[in-house]
Amino acid sequence: MAFNGKFVVNLAQFGASRGGDMQELLRQASKGMEELCTNDCVISNQEYQAVIETAMKQIHDPYFGLHAGENLNLSAAGLIGQITQTSSSIKEAIQYCCEFANLGCSVLPMSLKETQTHYEVTITPDEQWRASSEIAFRQTVDGVMAFTMRELESLTLSTHKPLAIHLPWNDVENADEYQRVMGSNVHFNQKDIAILLAKKHVEQPIVNADYQLLRILVAHAQEKSERIGQEKGFQSIVKQSVLKLVKPHFPTIEEVAGHLSMSARTLQRRLKEEGVTYKQMINDLRLEMAKDYLKQPQLSIKEIAYLLSYAESSTFIRSFKLRTGKTPKTYRSEL
Repeated sequence: MAFNGKFVVNLAQFGASRGGDMQELLRQASKGMEELCTNDCVISNQEYQAVIETAMKQIHDPYFGLHAGENLNLSAAGLIGQITQTSSSIKEAIQYCCEFANLGCSVLPMSLKETQTHYEVTITPDEQWRASSEIAFRQTVDGVMAFTMRELESLTLSTHKPLAIHLPWNDVENADEYQRVMGSNVHFNQKDIAILLAKKHVEQPIVNADYQLLRILVAHAQEKSERIGQEKGFQSIVKQSVLKLVKPHFPTIEEVAGHLSMSARTLQRRLKEEGVTYKQMINDLRLEMAKDYLKQPQLSIKEIAYLLSYAESSTFIRSFKLRTGKTPKTYRSEL
């Protein structure tokens, strides 16, 4: 039984964003950051459990796994995410996700089953692993389910919701929090762990059929996230949240504040302490992304304008020229 090193790093980063000690969390894995981030790095069952249990002690969040799955960058799925995003249909994407689920977590194998009325994505946990740490088991299942829901939303652009979600927990104190994170009807005290999906939704083609464009965007998102991750201060945390919530429209300050479990007023105050407003930060981030996108000759000016939430290409062109003194076309030709 083994867990992907990159996934554990993402968990530690999330724990640190909620007040945990990232170095202490990573020490539980007995490997350095560089080694954990390699593509083929895995850690043992015991090391992974120690990371989860330490995070629970540090953060005191009974829904740590649920919130981690809600907030982890989709690039945390690595190769699995890129494969599913470039599939031809929702069904094919889910099949790939089930087939390669062991790349991230070998103790929670997934399967897709078709019934007369719907499809079921089912998780069948390794019972020996579950018995060794019920805490790690529960937090991991919550996290995987929440993360899977976000992957499904990204494939359908949030158009379709599952028919229902099944979880085995019978002692949930805050069912509303599960409903909020999952965005669908959650049924507790079930024998299975499953996501029920309507047939017509599973069998539809992927909304974004431009696979070359999608690969460019995935690579850009990973690069941008890593770059921001190296920055320090509260502003870098807000930027990370913006990147996670952009669909492609940039989130409002209220959406980002909710994502960080604080009020919009508190978020604005903390940004002001670092000498920037939310609007300024969004404008700067949008300009940085525009410059990065313009380095990709495959992207047209119209596509870039759409990806940056501009209603019209002309608005993007005027805004870019106002900030840089050059039109996007001129800037691109001078690169």
